[in-house]
Amino acid sequence: MTNMSKRELLAAIKPRYIKASKGEKTVMLDEFCNSTGYNRDYAVRILQAGYDCGRVKRVGRKGRKKKYGHNLMAVVVKIWELLEYPCGKRLKPNLVSTIDALVRHGEMKVSDQIMGLLGKIGATTLDRRLKRERVIRKLCRNRGTTRHGTLLKSSIPIRITNWDIWEVGNLETDTVAHNGGDPSGECVYSLDLVEIYSGWSEQQAVMGKGEKGVVKAIDEMKAVMPFTVKGLDSDSGSEFINWHLVKYCQTNNWFFTRSRPDRKNDNAYIEQKNRTHIRDWLGYGRYDTMEQVDLINDLCRKELRLFNNFFRPVMKIKTKEKVNNSVCKKTYDSAQTPCQRLLNCDTLAPEQKQAL
Repeated sequence: MTNMSKRELLAAIKPRYIKASKGEKTVMLDEFCNSTGYNRDYAVRILQAGYDCGRVKRVGRKGRKKKYGHNLMAVVVKIWELLEYPCGKRLKPNLVSTIDALVRHGEMKVSDQIMGLLGKIGATTLDRRLKRERVIRKLCRNRGTTRHGTLLKSSIPIRITNWDIWEVGNLETDTVAHNGGDPSGECVYSLDLVEIYSGWSEQQAVMGKGEKGVVKAIDEMKAVMPFTVKGLDSDSGSEFINWHLVKYCQTNNWFFTRSRPDRKNDNAYIEQKNRTHIRDWLGYGRYDTMEQVDLINDLCRKELRLFNNFFRPVMKIKTKEKVNNSVCKKTYDSAQTPCQRLLNCDTLAPEQKQAL
């Protein structure tokens, strides 16, 4: 039955329904629902005297045409995917510059008209137009295997307050297990480091999470960082809470702190990078050979390192304010890549900036 037929049937049956007795209404309602397929509660409502069955239902969307069409959004979605699905506020400041780089290297072609519109599109519009794409791309939740160390805890201070996020050189670190859900045997672990001020990150794979292997990986990543490291914070896992790492930090004049056991918010910066910089790229499969370690490290030292630090924009919280004692209103700065943040800071030496 078409919508027009349903409206005609409603107009014909309604006058008799209003005047009918309770028993007659029950019979008429059954027949009406069977004929139209309407829900019974909905049918009762539209058969009441107050409902205007002659009103015209608006068909289609009324208003101005969309300013940003499918061709433009196809370009936006491609850049959004390349930058690992950032929000509109992170995507907007780097959208045009990223497209310029891709066009310059012959990776894509974009018309002048679309380029002009891309410079005008706002962060809120980007979020709204990409909402459906976000629903389609559901992400897996992280599954960790951290075990708490039992030694040296009394000599390693706990950090439960926020970092001084305006000073370059403070690191958070963590390991990510690639065991495929089977913790038996030895598997590959990814060691993750992130610098708090800029968001600069380094990753390296190691076989197992032995103390010496972890310290060696940290030392190798420190050598390629474009800034001076001042401190290191880790969770309470045994791969970090050991004499090897304590002595290494003392030798390099780093302050070494740890988080509280089972408090992931104490390491919020690195926990977020574990997902975006490791899990999203390497997944949840099992890796347990040295050949796989070499392949992962080749990716981390080349393409992944360049992408995360020179092309992927990040935002930092400037202020947090409680509204009505419940909702926390956050204010963010403009999205920049880690490289841009280091170049704009005052504490980096000129030769360090020149190296970038």
